[in-house]
Amino acid sequence: MKATARARAIERFYENRLFKGVDVEIIEQIAPRISVLRKKPGEIIFREGEPGDSLYLVGEGCVKIAKPPDGVDHEILDYVDQGNFFGATALLAGEPHSTTATAVEPALIGALTEDTLQEILKLSPSRLHMNFLRAITTRVRSANTHFMRETVRAERLRVAGALADAMIHDLKNPVCIARCCSDLIATESADGHLRELSKLLTGTVNGILGMTLDLLDYARGSVSVNKRPVSIWRLLDELNRQSLHLLPSKSIEFVKHIRYQGNIEIDLGRFARAIGNVIENAMHAMPRGGFLTVTIDAVENQVALRISDTGAGIAPELMPTLFEPFERYGDSHANGVGLAVAKAIVEAHGGKISVRTVVGKGTTVDIRLPKPDGE
Repeated sequence: MKATARARAIERFYENRLFKGVDVEIIEQIAPRISVLRKKPGEIIFREGEPGDSLYLVGEGCVKIAKPPDGVDHEILDYVDQGNFFGATALLAGEPHSTTATAVEPALIGALTEDTLQEILKLSPSRLHMNFLRAITTRVRSANTHFMRETVRAERLRVAGALADAMIHDLKNPVCIARCCSDLIATESADGHLRELSKLLTGTVNGILGMTLDLLDYARGSVSVNKRPVSIWRLLDELNRQSLHLLPSKSIEFVKHIRYQGNIEIDLGRFARAIGNVIENAMHAMPRGGFLTVTIDAVENQVALRISDTGAGIAPELMPTLFEPFERYGDSHANGVGLAVAKAIVEAHGGKISVRTVVGKGTTVDIRLPKPDGE
């Protein structure tokens, strides 16, 4: 790194919380010993188990602190923004890192070794001790909040799972009776309208049972799918049967742009229920009517399914916990596990789900599925 570029980079660390109240002369004195790192999004700064021999300053960008639980996915513990620092716990304890630090966006990082930190402590002990104490207090509060949140979440899921299990047990007899009655009507009746109502009853009963099974599997932490090739038009027919047919009564106009008309490999029942939940949320977002648009495209090796509404949008502060269970968004209708279950179902298909929103203009839910071979 050229001298001028390094000097500009070092200046980004002068306003770091670690140096709050520390004389500029002291910072300049130890500046030559700050190692400057530039990290790309997704690049690892340190991994769990590596030696905790440095303290890290964030000059630009954002860093994710995460810990892998028992599986592949990381449990995010904290985000460290520009002007803050991390790695202090392992350094002060003289132990390996217990977490993994990853750049979320292009990041400028300054690394201080233990010897450099000791030198700063000698030059400005009172200020540095106070800055450390404040930082650690903040992190402890954050960790406590995270722990309590996860504890409450786990307990709610346990209760929801027990409730779903009990519901399935109690629903078996009524579901069997309803199915038998519906089948009998469909077989014995010559009235076409009655047969159509019978078919609707069977579909509704199966939907209730399916939603309960979805909740039970989600609460158990394992959503399984039985994927088969299904045409886009078959999926749209199922969505129409479940939820799209309700749009006219809500003064909502349905618009579709189908630019991919091949097959996708899905568990039709589960995937349609996940999409149906997104459509239901869109309807709630448009109490006075509007437009609901479904767009299906092929994007490289993926099939992109987008559901857009012209509702009120979602407040920015609600976005980080949008797919968390039992979170309340706005008024009455968005408080449950619907979006959390939908996300789990999409991911069980090997897909991804994301949300883009503009307050006052609407929301788009973007679902990406692997494109089947040969399509």
